[in-house]
Amino acid sequence: MNMTRTQAQLNDVRARTIRQCKEAHITQPLCGATALKLYGSEFPFTDEPDTFHVMVRDTSHRRRAPHVKAHTWKQLEPTDILYTEGLQVLSPEATAVTLAGTLNIMQQVMLLEAMVRNQLFTFPMFADYTHKRTFHGKKRALAALKLYQDGSASMTETALRLELNRRGVPRLVLNYVVPSIWYPNGAPITFDLALPEMKIAWEYQGDHHRTDKAQYRRDAYKGNLARSKNWTLFDVTYDDLRNQQRLNELALQAAVIIAQRTGTVPRMDILTLQQLADRRRVFWKRSSSGT
Repeated sequence: MNMTRTQAQLNDVRARTIRQCKEAHITQPLCGATALKLYGSEFPFTDEPDTFHVMVRDTSHRRRAPHVKAHTWKQLEPTDILYTEGLQVLSPEATAVTLAGTLNIMQQVMLLEAMVRNQLFTFPMFADYTHKRTFHGKKRALAALKLYQDGSASMTETALRLELNRRGVPRLVLNYVVPSIWYPNGAPITFDLALPEMKIAWEYQGDHHRTDKAQYRRDAYKGNLARSKNWTLFDVTYDDLRNQQRLNELALQAAVIIAQRTGTVPRMDILTLQQLADRRRVFWKRSSSGT
């Protein structure tokens, strides 16, 4: 699963994929995970590493070849195909929408925010493309558009935000810059996710936060300083993110703090992401200030 690789690792994957596609003499437009590798983007699903994914308009254009998996999109247009490094590849927009039929809403939001973060397209460009085109999974893709939030720094951060939101935590500020406190070198202190008016924040702690000594010390300094300023800071790990009970507990702990500070107990219904995307819900009316 191509979720937490560094930019250097993504660059290596891109170079290797280009070389392998040329060696395999792939002539049809590349799509899916293969296209994402060529674009140097992470993606929130597991791929078969030795498989090349290509897109054709209909089954008559399929060619049997080892390690090549052909997908069909009858609405494929010439403008959906770009050329990079001598290879044909679906445009970033076409790559994303043709994956919609196999991805759930969470994965689609994670992929969308990653592709915007990697400057493969802007959100308005992709939203316009999505509304105009016909493809499998369009209902989920439209829900993903409503759940998009600018500024996500990683796919794990996106997943954590959505898991908290669907458990009743209000709309969060991403990469919040804490006012009036800094590291000793003058750099601003930020939180991955925050409810500034409640002084509640969440930090996703990847493995490098534990194994990198400098990062570990920075995290400890930030945590101690934030708590001295009356912030409640939750450290979240990958194990928390994959465990529904732990996610429930994180949301409940936040609800207790919100109730203590406002005198109002927030609703803690657990919604599906399709339900969360419904803009008529109270969630969208009580969004955090500053978002």
